[in-house]
Amino acid sequence: MEMGSTSLLVAATAIGALAFLARTAVLFGREPGGVDSWYYLAYARAFRKAPGLRVSLPQYLLQDLEQSYAPVFPSLLAILPERILARSFWAISPGVDCLTLIMLFLLALKLTAEPTVALIATLAYAVSPTLISETRALTPRSFGVFLHALSLVLLLRAVLGVPHWTWTAAALLSGALLFLSSATAMASYIFVAVSLSLAFTEPRYLALPFVSMVVAWVLSAGHLGRVFANYVHAVRFWVRQRKLFGSHPILDAPVYGGPRPRATSRPQDLGFLGQGFGPQMLRLLGENPFLLVLPLAKTSSGPWFSSMFVWAASLSAFGVIATVVWPLRAFGPGRSYMKSAIFPTAYVLAAAIGTPRGLLSPTGLATLTALGASILSVAFFLVYTRGKKNELTAHVPSGLRALTDRMASLPEGSVACLPGGYSDYVTYRSGRSVLWGSHSGSLDKFELVSPVWRERVEVAARRFGVRYLIVERAFVDPSVLNLDPGCELIGQNAGFDLFDLQASPAVP
Repeated sequence: MEMGSTSLLVAATAIGALAFLARTAVLFGREPGGVDSWYYLAYARAFRKAPGLRVSLPQYLLQDLEQSYAPVFPSLLAILPERILARSFWAISPGVDCLTLIMLFLLALKLTAEPTVALIATLAYAVSPTLISETRALTPRSFGVFLHALSLVLLLRAVLGVPHWTWTAAALLSGALLFLSSATAMASYIFVAVSLSLAFTEPRYLALPFVSMVVAWVLSAGHLGRVFANYVHAVRFWVRQRKLFGSHPILDAPVYGGPRPRATSRPQDLGFLGQGFGPQMLRLLGENPFLLVLPLAKTSSGPWFSSMFVWAASLSAFGVIATVVWPLRAFGPGRSYMKSAIFPTAYVLAAAIGTPRGLLSPTGLATLTALGASILSVAFFLVYTRGKKNELTAHVPSGLRALTDRMASLPEGSVACLPGGYSDYVTYRSGRSVLWGSHSGSLDKFELVSPVWRERVEVAARRFGVRYLIVERAFVDPSVLNLDPGCELIGQNAGFDLFDLQASPAVP
């Protein structure tokens, strides 16, 4: 029995609603947060006041004044009025990811004219654990996945379809925006373009992305060069500090008696957060069950299926290679590249299944199994994330909000936070400068506090004119800091302590 257009629309809408709910479930009943969300909101605020590519954020004491971060995403955020953006920012990343889902649905329906293919593809995308885990905060990752998919679809259309300048122009413009939006999406785009060019001996797959890069350079008046330099700084920092990643900033710091014995020097749960090759591979496969099914997909006739298969297979291989070869993890773990692989993988598996009867084929049964595994993985992620007691990344802890709000009644002074990831929220909400700066430019100054503190907290803070310290007690017991007599506890709330590091007049 064929599915009517109304039934298809209802089913597609239900899958879209499921996708959005799955991506926002971690926030239910809590104030939305996110480690980097507040940085992008601060960027948008600064851009709104002074539009341009040279956005300045002087509140970050440990990074360059002018931001060299990829500018497209935070600049687009500035289009929204600040009041609306502050209330609804939590829905942007899930919403953008749902736009990618809609694009996948329409593409699958256009290429196959088979509702089953379109619905299976969108369902696989909707419950992808790696995408759900990446959309809990406001970041460019979902936007990068969207632009990556759009740019490659347009690239394939420009090469495979009837030649027309409009498709080429669209592919070039989309690619240019991608170069100015996301490092991992850009790297994935280039890798797929190289793979397509080699697989089909078609130079246009490589030539058009190169021209897109030139277009991005021209449109940004050379700012793309600063973006690339920003990536170089990140790689250099990663290479220098690789052996310390995963360390506790205080407990493993030599100035506080660290590092701790090896058995306890990694405070996070290895299997879920991934520290080292074994756990990294476990998380890669746990967040991407469809990766194991892709080899079972029977090659179908037609250039689009073959091209989509190369796209999916090359990114899957890239994710595994980046997990095995440590220098490739400089832009993030190998699983970061898998975010962009879900789009073509979902299409390939759905197209290989074809019709409802195809669900009983080996590919169909394996895909159904992967769907079940994905749902279990998502459930584990939600339980784990909502149950975390410190370094909360999905929502704002009530104690942090209360102490930040209290600062409005305190004398002027900058702030340090433990853990440092809370600094973005504190500076955005309070307007005070923070001893942080992991987002842009040279990371030399940032090495003061990451991966481990190089000086005692109060000594380093005073050297930068920082007066206040917020400590999450579940992250580190304040007694471990052994703050000197010049410091005074001036506030406590729901697991957080607030210290004045210049309480004593004798403290310089």
